[in-house]
Amino acid sequence: MKLTPLAKAFIAIVVFGVIGFATWHYKGAAIKEWAGGERAEGGDSKGDFDRLNGAPGDPSRNMGSTGVNATSVGTGKLSRPLVVGINTWAGHAPGIVFNNGMDPNAGSHYKTKYGVDVKFVLLEDPAAKLAAFRTGQVDIMWNTVDNWAREASILAEQNQQAKSIIMQDWSRGGDGIAALASIKSVEDLKGHKISCTQFTPSHFLLLYLLSQSGLSPEDRATVEKNIIFTTDAPAAAAAFTAKQVDAAVTWEPDLSGAVTARGAEAHVLVSTAAATNIIADTLCARQDVINQAPETVRDFVRGWLDGIEMIKNDPNSSYEIVAKALKLDTETVSGMLSGLKLTPYADNAQFYGLTGPKAHYETLFDTAFVIWRKKGLVTKSVDAKGWADTRFLQAIAASYPGQKVEEAPVVAKAPSAKDVPILHQQIQIQFTPGSDEIMAGSYLLLDKLGETMTSFGSTILRVEGNTDSTGSSTGNLTLSERRAQSVKNYIVKNFPNIPPTRFQTIGRGSGNPIAENTTEAGRQQNRRTDIKVILATS
Repeated sequence: MKLTPLAKAFIAIVVFGVIGFATWHYKGAAIKEWAGGERAEGGDSKGDFDRLNGAPGDPSRNMGSTGVNATSVGTGKLSRPLVVGINTWAGHAPGIVFNNGMDPNAGSHYKTKYGVDVKFVLLEDPAAKLAAFRTGQVDIMWNTVDNWAREASILAEQNQQAKSIIMQDWSRGGDGIAALASIKSVEDLKGHKISCTQFTPSHFLLLYLLSQSGLSPEDRATVEKNIIFTTDAPAAAAAFTAKQVDAAVTWEPDLSGAVTARGAEAHVLVSTAAATNIIADTLCARQDVINQAPETVRDFVRGWLDGIEMIKNDPNSSYEIVAKALKLDTETVSGMLSGLKLTPYADNAQFYGLTGPKAHYETLFDTAFVIWRKKGLVTKSVDAKGWADTRFLQAIAASYPGQKVEEAPVVAKAPSAKDVPILHQQIQIQFTPGSDEIMAGSYLLLDKLGETMTSFGSTILRVEGNTDSTGSSTGNLTLSERRAQSVKNYIVKNFPNIPPTRFQTIGRGSGNPIAENTTEAGRQQNRRTDIKVILATS
């Protein structure tokens, strides 16, 4: 049978389509790595943190109970005190304040309002905390979500179960990097020694910041090799104070203390005041306690949220209770609390996805698991959904009608020499020649920018369009301005939680070359978009 030209064309299209699908199916990851300028193997990549694109947006976002499916938790109460393992950190203030201290007592609101006896115990060593949890000495334990992914895998290996039941807070300045003043951006960490505690929130934060930087995969791997791991966060800060390293990843009050100790030669390079949606604290309950005493767990959660309101209404008295319980002074307690956002019901509902949007709890947990598995720290696969129980929050939704998530809006000012860019990226956004129409091949890169802005909630994005020297100076300037605006428009359209007020768009035309314009290779380098993540507080 003789095929017509049309039939031949159709067969060719089908064959190429099958080949293309097979290539994408079996080599898709490699293609995506190539598109993002990443290596398929070795080190962490931007792709490892892609799940973080589900983070919350900027302004007041969701109603506290609107859209939450109420549920019942069942019956059952503990006939003994509920034991909660914490560390010396003011983020535990809501529970301590509502309990009027660490131990069961007549003045405890847990006792008088809900009939629950609660005992808080200090467990500073993470390994000791997990051991006490596993053996039943502790019913509920504190964690960060990134560390919870690690400990959940350990529990799963031992055929033990537990659940995240409430979000305590967002770190909003409580974690960060103290560095020499000469180190002005994450990219500047290359070539310097950094102290950090391995497999902790500090380590996770550093890896995330490196992944979002403009450093090449090889450069990021070099930075990781220069990390000096310490026994704990205070030791990381002490190494910086003693001038043994050039930067330290730690948390408050050691973060501020390390900077103060080095005086004018040091500063906070970047903290969770900028990377707002990366470090979250949570409380996790053993499964046998949940099964035996769901009413006790529910009332513990309810009391914790009541404690947030108590702190809000009477901060001074609350600080005194926490200071006495943790053996700190009230100024230290106040300083710790200033570096975080205690999360009331509306934030919890949003964090766990109870109001409709994707649960950011899941994005943090699953992202951390990928990172820790690549580091060889965990082997047993765990999924975020299997390690959270939202019934206790759902059961009390009716108590919080109309409550909104409150976040200060971030508005970009006019570009200034005082702007502090903490991340620099140079990316090749492809446009239709002579126009501001973005070509489809650049969408993956722009999606990564949107994810970066989501995680760095207290920053603005400066988009600088550049051209080569072909054409007139006036035409190039106008074109570069339109292209910078196109990048902004794409992100705003595809990331509705990012308002247009968080952008600076600048057209530099051909006036900012990074290579010679005498060759096509040089001109291609100059046809670029410079991306700078700017601290909104500057």
